[in-house]
Amino acid sequence: MSTTRKDRLAAGASVQEDLNKRTKQEWIEGAAALKHERFEVAGALFDCKADTMLSQQEVQNRLDAYLRPAVTKEETQNVDSES
Repeated sequence: MSTTRKDRLAAGASVQEDLNKRTKQEWIEGAAALKHERFEVAGALFDCKADTMLSQQEVQNRLDAYLRPAVTKEETQNVDSES
């Protein structure tokens, strides 16, 4: 049975994607490549298991969420409590 070109490309893309994934420790050690400090990457990935494979995009998304948390409604209100 032969595979179509589309199937081979899809399989190749999946293999390439797996090659671009790294473990939590590898991302922490390579923090300079992300232009961040090691402690920032470690903080962003604190809830990941050590053997979880993460892509650069996943790590970048976690870094963005960690370094720039969403502002809550409670933080945006300026309430004068002395009234």
